[in-house]
Amino acid sequence: MNLPRRILGATLGGAAVLAVAIACGRQRSAGPDWVASAPAGSVVALSGKAGWLLEQRSFQAYLANFPYADQTLDLFLKKARINPHLESGRINFYVMNFSAAGAPPDFLIQLGGFRDQRAVQMAIADAFPAEGSLPVRKKELPVYVILDVNQYHIRAVADPAGRIWLGDLRSLAKLDAGAFPPRHPVPEAAAWINASAPFQGFIQTRIILDGLSGNVPPELARNLPQGIDALAWSVTPGQPGKNGLHRFELAITGSPEGVVQVAPWVQRFVAAASTLQGGQPGQAPEILQERKRIGLRCQLTGEQINQALGRLSQPALADLVHRP
Repeated sequence: MNLPRRILGATLGGAAVLAVAIACGRQRSAGPDWVASAPAGSVVALSGKAGWLLEQRSFQAYLANFPYADQTLDLFLKKARINPHLESGRINFYVMNFSAAGAPPDFLIQLGGFRDQRAVQMAIADAFPAEGSLPVRKKELPVYVILDVNQYHIRAVADPAGRIWLGDLRSLAKLDAGAFPPRHPVPEAAAWINASAPFQGFIQTRIILDGLSGNVPPELARNLPQGIDALAWSVTPGQPGKNGLHRFELAITGSPEGVVQVAPWVQRFVAAASTLQGGQPGQAPEILQERKRIGLRCQLTGEQINQALGRLSQPALADLVHRP
């Protein structure tokens, strides 16, 4: 299996978890900042509370699919003396593309929402050598050298809002294109998820399935809903232990025709989740549907989540829904 297929398997597995849930009991006017600030070219993204996310084995394994991503984040946190377990911010990981030729995809890492973003910027200036500036949206952002390996030139920049961006210079240059417009399918979907959930993500599904159909594992192509533009999801861990319930949210956007087509898929997913309750007094799954958006919210145990993912041929993600 080539690199994009492996990455897609892990990513869409995480997305399918969403397919098990969303905070769609009520509408929200705006999505989380990490989505609002996402580079417009982002195809897939994951986000998590810094300390919590770095404890997840699945996230560490996910980063290993991208050259120097794990090394970049680890080196940055250590040299800048940032203890993620003492911070309130998030680590957000954006995949910028998937190559049909099997080349490693571009990525960006964002550190946002920290209590004192200015202190983080000052720590960068103290820990890493400066190297000119990067033009982004008519502003010149200072550039700091993180790592140079072969053709990769990993750098750090801070945007005007104080968010820290890490990535190869080629990826950082894509910040100049700006973020998603407000009516884009990704922020429209993200407006229906829990903005404070420890683990979140989004996928531009249409881009992946339409543009890289030859690289999508057959089981994913069979089980993912067709005719949609994007989906966003969130996972909020509940009580630890085998029978602990966790909150899952999912929102899907598309054309009116696409939403109609995906509604039965969502209903089947809810039905499958309901049959796995096993006597657990969890909250009944809920579905909310609009003309261009559909979402669901439910509570399941970690074991039930893995069973539901198995119905979708997705890998188990128990370590992302269990809290020690």
